[in-house]
Amino acid sequence: MSGYRGKLRIIFQFVKFSACGITCFTIDFLLLLLLTEVFSINYLISAGISFTTATVINYFISVKWVYDTGGKAKGRFDIIVFVVLGAIGLLLNQIIMWSMVESLGWDYRFVKVISGVIVSFYNFITRKVFLERGNEKP
Repeated sequence: MSGYRGKLRIIFQFVKFSACGITCFTIDFLLLLLLTEVFSINYLISAGISFTTATVINYFISVKWVYDTGGKAKGRFDIIVFVVLGAIGLLLNQIIMWSMVESLGWDYRFVKVISGVIVSFYNFITRKVFLERGNEKP
């Protein structure tokens, strides 16, 4: 991938990634609110459940639409990599949530937005590297 076409392709891919991310973040955020506010579950447990749910949805959208995978995972390795990357993203999310809420006293809803932005950059880069390997187009 080089030149003008390559740059356009990665920009278009980032736009698709962003649309997928906004959709999944909305699911994540609304489920976090539902579990915390309606069901009175601790915000960290709610954040773990909501993040994991959104990550599973994100996986299917990413494989089918965002990344050049041929519409499916290439095998168990890809699924395992996605799960490991998701677990690292969950760990980052939880560390950010806990540290900013408990140490700084910030509202968990505001912190979730900050965490969402930070973790989304991690997700785009790592998923691009690991999900597209061997599927690059000229």
